[in-house]
Formats: sequence, structure tokens, C-alpha cells
Amino acid sequence: METLKSRPSGCRFGASCKFSHSTLLPTAPHNVEGQAGDTQASTRGQRNNDDFHHWRRLLSRASAGGNPNIPQVFQTAQSLIQGDMDTLQKAVAELATDKGGSVIRKMIDEHIPSCGSDQGRFILWRTCVKPFFLILTDPRVVRSAILEMHLGTIYNVVFGFNASRLTTLFGFLGDLATKWEGRRIDPDDESMGEFLEKCAAVLAKLVDCNTSALVNDDIPPVVAQLRQRVDNLTMSHLEHIYRRLGVVQGLRQQPNFVLGRDFPGALSIAGPRHDNDSDDITKIQILPTMSEIMSVRADYRPLSDPSTLHLPGIRGLIDRHFRLLREDMVGQLKEAICEQLSVSEHPETKNNVERPNSARTNAYTVVGIVDIRHTFQAGLDIHLKIEQPSPTRGLSARLRKEWWNWSKRLEIGALVCLLEKGTAIFCVVSQSTVRPNSNRRNNNENEDEVADLFSHQDFAYVNLNLAEPNETDLTAIALAFHSQPTGRTLLEFPGILLPSFKPTLSALQQIYTSLELPFVDLLAPSSTSPGPTNVPLPLYATKPGFVFDLTSLDTSNNGRFLFSPQNKPNPLELCRRSSLDEGQARALLNALTRSLALIQGPPGTGKSYTGEAIIKVLLGSASRTTLGPILCVCYTNHALDQLLENLWKGGVKQIIRIGAGSKSEILQDLNLREVRKTSERTKAEKQHVWRYHNELDSVEEEVEDYLLKLKTATTTSRLKEYLKEHETQFHDTIFGEEDSDWQVAGSNNAQRRLHKWIFGGHRSERPVRHRAALRACNPLTLNRAERILLVDIWKREMIGDVIEELISLQGDYQEAKKNHEIALREVDLRVLQEAQVIGVTTSGLAKNRDCLQKLGVKVLLCEEAGEVLESHILTALLPSVEHTILIGDHLQLRPQVSNYELSAANPNGPQYSLDVSLFERLVQPARSSDRRIPFDILNVQRRMHPSISRLIRDTLYPSLKDVAKVGDYPEVVGMKRRLFWFDHAKPEEQQNHRDAVSKSRTNDFEVGMTCALVSHLVRQGTYASEDIAIITPYLGQLQKLRKRLKESFEVAVNDRDLDDLQKEGLESTTEVRKQNLEHCVRIATVDNFQGEEAKVIVISLVRSNQARQCGFLRTTNRINVLLSRAKHGMYILGNSATYGTVDMWSQVIDILKENGNHGTKLQLQCPRHKDTPIEVRELEDFARLSPEGGCGLPCFRRLDCGHTCPSKCHSEPLHKAVKCLKPCQRQQKGCHHACPKLCGEKCGEKCLTVLKGQTLVLPCQHVLKSPKCWQKQKPDQVLCSETTEKVVPGCNHRVQVACHKDVTKNKFICPATCGTPLPCGHACKYGCSSCRIREDGKVKEEAHRQCKSTCGRNYSSCRHACPLRCHQDEDCPQCEMPCEIQCCHSKCSKKCSEPCTPCAMPVCASACPHSQCTMPCAAPCDWIPCSRRCANVLPCGHQCPSLCGEPCVDVKYCQVCASDEIKGIVVDMLELREYRDIDLDLEPCIFPTCGHMMVVSSMDGQLGMSEHYETDEDGTILAVKASSAAPFSDTEVKSCPNCRGSLRNISRYGRIVRQALLDESTKKLISWSHSRSVAFEQRLIDEQERLKQAKKPERLVRSPVEGGNFEVGGTESNQLLAFHVWTGNSRYTSMFHLYNEMTAYLQNVRVEEQPYQRVHDLVQYARRAGETTGDFAVDPSKVQVRGQLLAEAMRFSCYLAVLGDFLRLWREAAEPGAALAIDVGEAAESCAGTIALARGANYARQEAEACLAYAQLVALVRQAGAGDVAAHAPRAERHLARAEVLVARHASAASLRGPLQAAQIAIRDGAFYVEVSAAERRAVYEAMAREFSGTGHWYRCARGHPFTVGECGLPMVQIRCPDCDAPIGGTNHTLAGGVQHDQEMDLLGAEAARLRIV
Repeated sequence: METLKSRPSGCRFGASCKFSHSTLLPTAPHNVEGQAGDTQASTRGQRNNDDFHHWRRLLSRASAGGNPNIPQVFQTAQSLIQGDMDTLQKAVAELATDKGGSVIRKMIDEHIPSCGSDQGRFILWRTCVKPFFLILTDPRVVRSAILEMHLGTIYNVVFGFNASRLTTLFGFLGDLATKWEGRRIDPDDESMGEFLEKCAAVLAKLVDCNTSALVNDDIPPVVAQLRQRVDNLTMSHLEHIYRRLGVVQGLRQQPNFVLGRDFPGALSIAGPRHDNDSDDITKIQILPTMSEIMSVRADYRPLSDPSTLHLPGIRGLIDRHFRLLREDMVGQLKEAICEQLSVSEHPETKNNVERPNSARTNAYTVVGIVDIRHTFQAGLDIHLKIEQPSPTRGLSARLRKEWWNWSKRLEIGALVCLLEKGTAIFCVVSQSTVRPNSNRRNNNENEDEVADLFSHQDFAYVNLNLAEPNETDLTAIALAFHSQPTGRTLLEFPGILLPSFKPTLSALQQIYTSLELPFVDLLAPSSTSPGPTNVPLPLYATKPGFVFDLTSLDTSNNGRFLFSPQNKPNPLELCRRSSLDEGQARALLNALTRSLALIQGPPGTGKSYTGEAIIKVLLGSASRTTLGPILCVCYTNHALDQLLENLWKGGVKQIIRIGAGSKSEILQDLNLREVRKTSERTKAEKQHVWRYHNELDSVEEEVEDYLLKLKTATTTSRLKEYLKEHETQFHDTIFGEEDSDWQVAGSNNAQRRLHKWIFGGHRSERPVRHRAALRACNPLTLNRAERILLVDIWKREMIGDVIEELISLQGDYQEAKKNHEIALREVDLRVLQEAQVIGVTTSGLAKNRDCLQKLGVKVLLCEEAGEVLESHILTALLPSVEHTILIGDHLQLRPQVSNYELSAANPNGPQYSLDVSLFERLVQPARSSDRRIPFDILNVQRRMHPSISRLIRDTLYPSLKDVAKVGDYPEVVGMKRRLFWFDHAKPEEQQNHRDAVSKSRTNDFEVGMTCALVSHLVRQGTYASEDIAIITPYLGQLQKLRKRLKESFEVAVNDRDLDDLQKEGLESTTEVRKQNLEHCVRIATVDNFQGEEAKVIVISLVRSNQARQCGFLRTTNRINVLLSRAKHGMYILGNSATYGTVDMWSQVIDILKENGNHGTKLQLQCPRHKDTPIEVRELEDFARLSPEGGCGLPCFRRLDCGHTCPSKCHSEPLHKAVKCLKPCQRQQKGCHHACPKLCGEKCGEKCLTVLKGQTLVLPCQHVLKSPKCWQKQKPDQVLCSETTEKVVPGCNHRVQVACHKDVTKNKFICPATCGTPLPCGHACKYGCSSCRIREDGKVKEEAHRQCKSTCGRNYSSCRHACPLRCHQDEDCPQCEMPCEIQCCHSKCSKKCSEPCTPCAMPVCASACPHSQCTMPCAAPCDWIPCSRRCANVLPCGHQCPSLCGEPCVDVKYCQVCASDEIKGIVVDMLELREYRDIDLDLEPCIFPTCGHMMVVSSMDGQLGMSEHYETDEDGTILAVKASSAAPFSDTEVKSCPNCRGSLRNISRYGRIVRQALLDESTKKLISWSHSRSVAFEQRLIDEQERLKQAKKPERLVRSPVEGGNFEVGGTESNQLLAFHVWTGNSRYTSMFHLYNEMTAYLQNVRVEEQPYQRVHDLVQYARRAGETTGDFAVDPSKVQVRGQLLAEAMRFSCYLAVLGDFLRLWREAAEPGAALAIDVGEAAESCAGTIALARGANYARQEAEACLAYAQLVALVRQAGAGDVAAHAPRAERHLARAEVLVARHASAASLRGPLQAAQIAIRDGAFYVEVSAAERRAVYEAMAREFSGTGHWYRCARGHPFTVGECGLPMVQIRCPDCDAPIGGTNHTLAGGVQHDQEMDLLGAEAARLRIV
């Protein structure tokens, strides 16, 4: 007795594992509970480990020759492999070592020859050879992937040299076979058949593992000797050996040629069609080559007639299906590519190019190959930059992202083709591609652009993997990486996935090679014999004593139900003892006893049920033989899920589902990827995984290194090295030393020399010579075209060397990856071996064929076999399969093919018949001479009503019977007839040929009628959502139907309620709801509804035309499926005249007419008034005649409330949904008031009647006026809404809440604003509840979000505040408000943050009758301000209250006439006196423009007038203090003390205000000039990078100078203009504009334009004109030259950038013989002036930068030979030395070290000048941007340079001046000597820090 028991090496999850891991093992006592089981397993594992180490020591001694005990070695090894998997793997691996091989050799070479007696031979068999054979044939050993290599080693040892040991061993075994008699064998010995089976199995594997066996003459006699004694079990191994040896009958027959056929490859009379055309399919690439795509000859298409094939037998069959399947899938790709190539060459024909078999495509323009990388999982990863598709143009970023997500374009795994003229590279979209729904981030960390499909508005980035990494594609990709994309296109094939056909085609190639295919005599018989063929028993069923166990089907409880394969029971007996009908019983019995069984199941006959019964019987019989898992195969994931779900529900739990396409929740945990997680790897498996993982890592590192070499393979330096090694003559000519006294070095020099050599060649019209001839010529004699060709050849050869290595490494990677996957899948093998049933799709099987064929699967069952291509079935027939059961119906849908020309439905298609399944070919052969395989038909249908089933019985299935119950189906509710064809003549819509789905058809009339009919059926309230289905043949119609249904709504009964209602037989109220009509029905195309059914089917046929073309519904297969889906009723909408031309349709129409089920009016029926006629023929008839699903009569039925229903006749569920609109007649509870609601509404629980005039005292003592009735009844339930103030515990906010609110509860949400002060200084404005969590009156947690207040920080130079949202840790931006500075002449028009232009008017407005200012308006006043009261009279007649010399105020400020509010203003800040109390004659008031006012003494004190003027004891101003004219003497910008408003118009304070305004303007100038300089520097760097990437012109525009020379001189601007003209394009346009902008900016920052200097000039002008005697001296420290220095430096850098670029172009593109002369005299002098200015102002970095610019200028011109710079060279040397000193001495100039070194090499060493790189320029830029980084306190260094310091205003760390490196301060807030604090600038300094002034 055997039972299910857990394996010793069980799952680490134990009993909690969701997979049982059961297997068949002998019953033995064991402890399965708790810790005892774990302890026992641990002990057993330790014992196995000890036994293994003991055996290994034994093996060592036996191999060494010391006291060898070889029998013990093999017997112990055989016992070890019965243990856990880890011990098994270690034991076999040890046998494959030298020690194990030595013992095997001793057994064969020494022990076998030494046996002199028969008895000795039998003992040797039992003790040595048999254990050894049991090890080799153990199923777990044979099926292990990681042991495959070790087994190969062992078999090689057994084979020996030239089969010497094989012949010795099998001679010994053959001798034993002849003497296998009863007297010589023990009772424990196996039978003769079992002995021979072991021998044959080992011999078969020996032949497989040794290719030399195929040509060894000693092998056939050994096979023949075994064959004399074989039985059926052994014959399968021998057949395999014969196939491998090539001695199978007919294998070596010559091809049978037939006239008129153009065979493939070399067999073609005209020769191969292209480079992928071969008569051997194993030499054909799956995807087409470019030669194949461009071939004009038609490909070879094998015919279905075997006699016409170029190969006979099984090879011919496999060859045929490979070629036709490939043509079906790949042919459409070739057509699409040809179409795209045609469009690319002739864009005007885009809308005219149309190929009938072309695949749908999406084309993208390729911008370039961005990068090539290598990934562990996918290998080469090609990063492509493409243009965004046209539909995304103009979309926002969000809409573009949504479009990519919705369009499903370039999805992961999509097949694409990188297409260029002459090249086609097939790829798949890589996993690394970043799609909108992806979690992957951009991998291009060095790129500014985000490398995904959707972020950039113009470009998209997609990553690709090669579909077939072959040498051709690898080479093409590498070359494409180094070439410019010219017409390169990425072509996508939507809906075509490589895994859908490549695994199948690859599997066919493998089968073609190995010929390991069962049932060869049945599938491809060598001879034709019409009539049925005798199909033998499955091989496993021929085992003596084997019986099938039918007990699992027995419902009679009569004991075990067994039968022998040779003695089948009567099918009627099986019917009596099971639930099967006679046809099912007969089919089951025949299927079990035929090795190749076919079962045809017409619609509704229980095909799946029969298949499940067969599987259960086989599982029940598995204990009597070794079946292995049963393999269940289906074409679709949906069909496979249904089969496995039914098995699981039927009690089969040991199921494994392979593949990721399952949508079943039941099978989710049974998927292989989930189950494998529960199984631990053995130690050996972990070692193999680790080993191959390391190999992959190693290969990947090598590939990355060579990819780097590939990216840099064509540089000039690499070319120089290449020529030095391979082309010495050319190397010496091109790169040899020049004729000069100095050595030239550097890569740019090599590039210059190469260009000089290339373009030094003369132009010639002669043809370019062959490259071999060119290499033999003198390099100087070659013309230019030949030189260009040679350089191109050299670069290709350089790339070729790298490519060769990459190709080799790619092969290593593929091998390592394969080994790694095999090691990983070893766990899968162990998991699959423990399953009873394995489910997989046909494509999934082909993909996993290598793994599955190791399982020893013997039974294959295929559902819906009539829908599966024969090629898919062939790949599913694993070599170990002995029993195949195909269940299907060839009269239903055929397999789907893409190419209609290959379909049997095509008039020319039967000669190919690709869509004829293997099932159909065997059941219904195309030729009468072909063999017929016997099959069974299930003839009792359980689905359709007899009237419906008659449609297919009378046309296709004459023997089909109906089970009795289908005749009892109820009528279709709401319909007069259950079956009807609604005939119409409304035409279909015209086809849109430009539409993406142009092959589809629609009919709007049928859309409306179908939806109306479905709505009518749903309104009956009888049918659930799965009970009604709409079927249509066309996707276009399906789309329109779905859209119309979405727009319609119906009241429907809840499906679950309806089921419960029917089960209980009740008619109580059910839940009704309004829902989308689409959710009430199922809708599908006919092809996707096979295998499905519904109670009511509505069919929209669509086609209606004068030509009577009915499309693909003319095939009986589709008609059959269409008419056999309905159970209770079916309604067909279509034009019978269109479809009547087809024979089957004609018969169907006749049957329908015969019974009155055909007409132009559709008869509805009211279930309540059945005699009322309702006939509809138009859409409007439904609403007119049956508005609510019934008839037009009133309902008249009584509602539950007792009133009569006011609606039209309708169904019971709709009747239940009616709400009565009469007034409610019920009295409310607890009072006498009537219910105010409608009758159909539910009465309220509380009476809401208001008791006017009454009052109610609540428990809280508040009084409620006019309460409601229920409140009077239950005052304790009334919630008082009176507003009261309460304190919320925890936050302590006082809140106004309703009286009933309990603020102490944790759930109370405090409505107050938080108000907590934040670090930024603002109060938190969020709600208290969002910041605090309160519990039990305490705050448990407090957290504040980002402040949302307005920043409000005051700007230092104006009275505005920052308007942005609070940005605590960020600086405020510049003030964007208009500047408020004005005088009596004008107002500043700039922004507050920009420096103001001083007023240029010569007359100052500060004047009175007693004194007059003589200075210009912008200068500080030199008058003595008058302190008397103004003598003018206001319009009101009273004296002006202001000062003499100030503008008179508005009459509203008159002290007499003013309002009390104005009179009450405090104007004396000292004594706090109000305006009304002031004696204006003694103390006049000051009235600024801001509207405030103050007595003169208070305002003077506030502004510190005594610090600027000498006064008497009364405060009267006498004279200007001598020191008051010194600049920057004020501590702040003077403004109104109340509002910081401007005092610019107050004449009294003109001196101190204008002095401060000059300081303010100077600081603004520093801030503004720095920000502009930073922006210019950034633009300059960008322009330099653009120039390097810009396309070079083919040649320069011819110079107008006589002789064609190029001469230029003058200023930098003139030279830039000349360069711009000579390039002949817009290369320098943007750079020229930038230079002009810098020039304009320079004018604004020159010394002459600065505020102090301009005011000084105005004063001097006035002095010369005699308008003033005053003076205004300028402190040199106040004149800022830094902005001018930066502008000069940037302008010169712009000039140098263009000059350097032009000189490069000159070397490459100038006309031969032309000369270039550049006079840099003026440019050099300009640069020298900048040096002098910087040196005079002590700006070290700017001086160093100008010195370097001078040297760079000289180096560029000298090296280009473009001018005489001898006079400038000494100065360049001196400036370079000075720069070297400055860079070494000053840290601020440290960023110039790189440019300094380049200039030194160019000037002193004579090397070619290397321009400053973008990275070096950015380093300079960043150094400049970091200056003035303090937070607002301004200082001056000892040399007068301004800087800022943060924190408290003094430096905390050792710092230096950013301009001259003078020490500023140290630690502990101290300043260095000579450093001055600009206190008057502190307020402005705060703004400067926010602006990041540098």
C-alpha cells in the first residue's frame, strides 16, 4: 500500500506552506507533530551527511587501489541518492571527479573481463553494474539541470576511447541477456524486460552524450543485439537511438523533387533568394535579415501535400510548419519595413503605399544613440533619443504623460526595428525604459534632461535590447553609435510580441535537429493507407499488471472500479456507475487506451468535463506506474485558467500553473513563481548559482570595459596609435615631427596634423582607387577623396577590433546567463516533479521546453485542440510523452493566422492550410489517401434549447442529441419567441481606409436596435449581468456598442439579491439600483466568445450591402460558434439577403422561416398582458410600444402602500422601485401630527412639526423657542445650539461653540487658529487641530507645517516688503516694485533693486527767501537750511504750518481748519504733544510726502542734523560741519521715522538724504552688476559648448580680398563681424549678439557712469559755468571698477572663443592655398588696458584672468600662423609670469590654475593651445558666484574692496577679501587691521546678501 507523504527534504515553511509538496513514497512510521518531526528531520540530514563523507573516503581508497571495495562504492552511492536532494547532487558530482572515473574504469576495464563464470557475472551485475545503472537512470538525477554536465562526464568515461568501454560493458550485458534463466537469477532480480529497459536507457544516453557514437561502426551491432529481445517498454529507447544514429527508415532518402516548385536555399534552381534562405531550417534566423527584407523573390512556402515537400517524413512536416509559421509572423514585419523604406525614400507616397499583409506600425524619428550600456539581466542596453510623436506636440507635460500611458506605445517588451537605409536591427523595448507608470528613475545621471518617454516636450528616450544578439546586429549597432543618424527610424510593431512566436520557432528547430518527437508514425507516416489507423496503447499501459482505476468517477459506491487496457468495460456500465453519458463514457475509455486519442466535442457536449474525468482517472491510476505530472496545455490563458480551476474545484490540489498571464485568484498561489519561493535551494544549487553569478559579473565588467573602448575608439590619439602599429608609413607622414626646433605634443596637435594631411590632398576627378592600392602608395600623393576614404577605413578597422571582442564577450555572456538560469531553475524542476498536474499555454511550453522535458512527462492533454496551430502541438509533444489526448472541435473556430493568404478560408489558401489544426488534419484529412486517426464524438448537448441546437444539428452535427432538461428551459421573458432573426435592409457604414482599424465594419442601425433590445431584456428584472450577451463579428461594431451601452442606464436588480431570491422562492423587496447598461450584459466578438455561453444571446451581424458580401462570417466554423452560445434564447439582427448567399446561412434562414422565427418585425411580449401585440421594426418603436419593458397599458397593480401604480406596465422589480407620489396618510409616532412626506417615502423617526409660540427649557437652562414636536417629547435628546465661550484644555484656546459641544473630549476639533510663533517669526495660521494632537486635556504631539504667511521682511533700500510666501531659510529676491526716488524735476523709472541715475538738472530745489543751494540737484546741498515758519498763506486764508523753503501743505493740514483727527496727531516725539498744541511760529512742522508730520526739532533729532551742521543753543543751523561732506558718514538711508518713506523732496534734509542716496545707488550698482555678470558668464559658457557641438561648414565663404586671402584687423568687434561673414551661416550670430549685449552692459558700469563720479562731473560742470562755488570730492574707494573689470574680461573671453573656433574651422574648411592674417594689435592693447586697471585697483583675480587672456590670444594666433605676433610674445611671457604669481599668491585666483597651465604649455613649450574647457570655465564661474556670501553687514578691506559678512556682523572664521585676498578677520568676531565697517550700508547690505552679490 502506498500513500502520500512529505519529502524528507521538505519545504522550510513546514505545515503552513500553501503547497502540499506531496509525493508517492512507501508508508513508514513517522512523527509528523511538533518539534519531534523537526528533530527527526535534522537527525536524518546529519546522518545523510555523515554517510556521504564516509562514502567519499571509501571512494578515495578504491580509486587509489588500496584494498578496493568497488561493489560497496556503487551500492553505497545508490543508497545515498535515495536521500535528500543535496546528498544526491553531491554524490553524483563526486562520481564525475577523477576519483569516481577511476573506479568506473576499474569496474569496466578490470572486473568485467576478469569474470570467468556466469555466476560471477550475475554477482557483478547485482553488486556493481546494476547500482551504477540505477544511479544513472534515477529520475531525480536525469531531470536535474545542474547535474547534466556531471552526467555527461560519467557517460564519457563509460564510452571510452572509440567506444572501447561501451563495447566491453554491453558485450557483458548482452551475454547476461542470453543466459537470463530462472535458475541463475534470484527472486529479487528484475524481469528480463526491466533488465533490458535499464540497458537501453543507459545506451540511449551514451549515444546522446557522445557525438562520435553517431559514426562509430561498433554501435549498431550493440543496438541490434538489444533489439532482438526488446518489448514495448524498451522499444522507445531504441527508436530514439535509431533516430540519433540516422538509421530510421527513410531518413537517408533523397528529396523527392517535383517540377514547378522552387525549393529553398541551395535547392532552388536560381540559387538562394537571400542570405537567410536555406534548405536547413536550423540555419535560418527567426527574424528577417536586411537581405531577406529587400529580396524581390517570393519566399518558399511548403504546401500541405507531403509529396510536394523537399524533405520526406517527420523532417518535412517540421520544416513545413516552421516556414509557414515564420512566414505568418515575420512576413508581416517584412512588408511593414518595406513600406516604411518606401515612405522614407518617397515621402509624397505616404498615403498611397499600402501592402495587404503589412503589420500595423508606429514610426519614430531617431535623433541619435545616446549611450550603450550592459545590464546583468538583459545584456546590451541601447539608449535611444527619438522625436516625440506628432500627437504629443503642443501638449502640456501632464497631458503628454497621460498620452504615453494611455496609448500603450513602446511598452516594455514591444518589438521594434531600428531602421536605416541598408540596415534593419530588431530589438525589444528594455525594462530600463522609464514609462509614465514606472518606478524606475532616470539612469542618465550626467544629463540635464530626464531620460524618459514623456518629460521632454520635443524628445523621448527609449532603451532597447537586441532581439537576437548576433554578430551582424552587434556590428551594426556599434557602427551606428559612431555615425550621424541620417534617415534613421525606429519602427514599432504594436501587438506583436517576440515571445508569442520565437520560442515556438526555436523549439521546431531543436526538434528538427534531434528528431525527438513521439508518434512519428501517426503524425508523418512513411506510407499512405486510407482508412482508420490502429492506434496502440500508451507505452506505460503495456506494463504487466497495469490497470486503470475508475473509482474516482464511480457514484454507485460498489467498491473499486478497475479495468485492464486490454479488456475495456462496456461504456454503458461506466454510464451506470458515473455521471457521464454514453458518448462521454466511450470517449473516456477510448482515450485511456489510445496513445494518441482524439475527442470531438460539439458545442455544449461537455468537452471540459470529459477532460477533467480523464485526468482524474489517470491520477487515480498513477500509483501503478510512473506517469510523472500530467501536462495540460491550452492555447489561451483564459481556457487554461478555466480547466485548472475546474480541476481544483474537483479535488485535484497538486496543480502548478506556469506563466504570468493568469487572471484567476484561485490559481494565484499555485503559480510556479509563488510555489518556488517555498522551496530552499540545496548546498550544491547555491554553489552553482553563486558560481554562474560570478561568471556573469566578470563578463559584464569586461563588456563594460570594451564598451568604453568602443565609445573612444575613433579619437585622433587612438588613430595615431593604430597607425603606428599597422601603417607605419602613414603614421610617420601624418604625425611625424615638424621642421622646427621645438617638440610638439598634445592631442589637439595630432588632430591638427591629421586635418592638415587630409585637406592637404588635391582635388581630383579620377575614381578613387582600391584601398589595397592606396595603402601601397606614397601618402603624400593621394588626393583628398582617397585620404578621406582611408581615414574612414582605418576608423572602421579600429572599431572592428573592439567589435570582435564585444561579439566574443556577448557569446560568453549568453552562455553564462544560460548556465545561471539553469542553476536558478533547478528548484523549479523539483517543484514541478512533485505536482500532479502542470498547466501551461502552448507558447509558455515552447519557452520552457528545456525545463519541462526533464520531467519525464508521459501524459499530455490539450483542450480546445481545434484552435491550436499544429506547430504549437508539435512543440508540446515532449520526447517522453507516451499518451496524448486532444480534445476539441474542428467544426468550431480554427487557429488564428495573421496572413490570410495562408488560411484555408482563402480560395488559394487550402494548398497551405496553416490554420488547419493537427486535430482537424487527423480527424478530417484533406486527401482521401491520408491516414485517418480514430476519434470519438460527444453527441449529447446540455446547453441549448432544442430549437436553437437544431440550427447546428441540421447543418453540421446530424448525430447531436439534446439532454432532456434543455427542453424545459423557460421562455425568454419579454419576448414572444425565444429564437428570431430580425431582418432589415439598413446598409452598413462606409469603410474608412485611413482608419487604424480600417478592416473593421459597423452598422449604426443595428447598434441602436441591439442596445434597445438589451435594455428591454434588462428591464424584465429576470436576468443577471452574466445571463445576457451581445456577440458581433467586428471590433468596430463592438466599440460602438460599448460606447452606446455606456451612455445608457437602467434600473437593475442586484445580482446577488436576484440569486438569493430565486434560491429561496421569495418575492420580497430586493435592492434595485440605477447602473450603466454596459455592466448589465457581456459583450464580445465571436472569436473571443468560444467556450462561453449565456442564457440570452443577441447577435449583431453588421454586414448589409448590395454586393451581398458577408465577410469572414461566411465560414462554417464561425457560424457554428455564433449560433451555439445561447441557452434559452437567441436573437439575430442582420440582413438575410446579404448572408443568404452562404450555404450554411441559407439553411439556417430556411429553418428559421419554417417555424416563423424570421421577419422584419421583432415581436416583444408583455409578461403580464401576453395577448397585447408588440412589434418593433424601428428604434423608436421600443419607447412607443414598450416604454418600461412591458406594454403600453397602465400597470393598475397596487403598490405596497395601497395606492394604484401610476406607471405603464412594467416588471415586478421595476414595480417595486416605484415610489408613490400621493401624500402620506400615516400618523407620526408619539403625537397626532400627520406625516409630511410622500407616500412612497419612508416616514421619519421624529416628528418635525414646529410648535410655534411655545418654549422649552433645556437641561442646560437655555430656552429653546418654537421647538419641534419631537424635541418637546424628548428634551433630553435635544442638542443645545446656543453659542457659548469655552476653553479647550491642552491648547487653552478660547472658542465660541454650541452649548452641547464638549471641548474636553479627545474627538473635539479645536476650530481656533494655531497662533504659535514659528522660527521665521510669523504666527502659525493653520488650524489648531492640524498642529496638535490632544489626549485627556493635554497636547501629546505638536508639529507645524510650513509657514503660509507672506514673508513681509522689509527691504533695506526702500519701504517695500517681500511679497512672497514665507521662505524662512531662503533669501528674498530683488524688489520688483517701481523705484520711489524722485525730485522736483523727475522720478526714477527703474526698479527698486536697480541703481538710480542721478538727476542731471543743474538747479537744486532747496531754496527760500533767506538762503539758496548752489549745487546741482543730485549733489548734497550746500545751503544753510532755514528754520523759520513759511510766510505763505493757504487757500483757507491761514498761514502755512510748514518751514520756509518747503512746499506748502494741503489745506487739510491747516492747524485751524484741520479735523480733530489730524489735530490729535502727536507731532512732538520728546514731549508727546499733539498738533493742536504746537506753536507753529516757534516750532514749524515738517510734512513728508508719505503723509506723516512732525515738529522740526523732533525730525531734526530723529535724523541727526547736529552731526552734519553746526547749531546754536536753540538748534538753529549756523553752518555746515567740515566733516559732514565726507561720503558714507551716515549710519542709514534717511527716511520718515514712522513709515520709512522717502525724504528726497524735503529741502531741509537735502544734504544728508542725497548723500545717503548716493551710497545706496553705489550698493545697488554692486548688486546689480554682479547679478548681470553672473548671467553673462553662464550664457558665455553655454555658447562655447554650443560652438563645439555645432555642425562644421564644408568650406569658408571666399574672401573678397584679392588672391582669396583672409585678412582682418581692428577692434574685437570688427574681427567678430568678419568671422561671422566668412563662415557664411549663422554659426556666430548668437555669440555676436552676446558680445554686443556685454558691450552695452560695459557702458553702464564704467567709472564714468557710477553715481559718485556722475555727481562729481555735474558739480564740476556747474563750477565751470559759474553756477556754484561748492565742491564735491570723490573718495576713490567709492568708485567701483569691479563691474567694469568683469565686463571687459567676459567680452574678451567671448572674442577668444569665436577666434579659437574660427581658427579650427580655418584648418579644416579653408580653400587650398588661401592665407589667413589677423592683426591682434588693438585687441592686445585693450587687454593690456584691462590688466592695468585691475592692477591699479588691487583686483588680483581679475588681473590674473586678463593676463591669461593676453597669453591665450598670442598662443592662438601664433599656432594658427594667422598673424605676426612676435612683438606681443615678450609681453605675453611677462603677463603669464605675473598671472603665475597671482594664482600662487591669491586663493581667489586658484580656479585659474587649469587655464594657466594650458597657456604656459602653449607659450613656453610651443605645444598647440588647448582651449579652456567648459568644466574649467564653470569652475571660474562658481568661484565668482560664491563671493559676497554674507548675510548683510558690509565691510571694506584694507585696500578698499567691499564685502559682506553674515551672522552678527563680524567674521567668525579666518576669511580673506574675495578680490585681493587681503585678510579680513579671524575667529571670535574680530576684524583684521585696516578693515572698516560700512555702518551706513548695513541696511542695504541685508538686501545685497539676499541677492547673493558677488
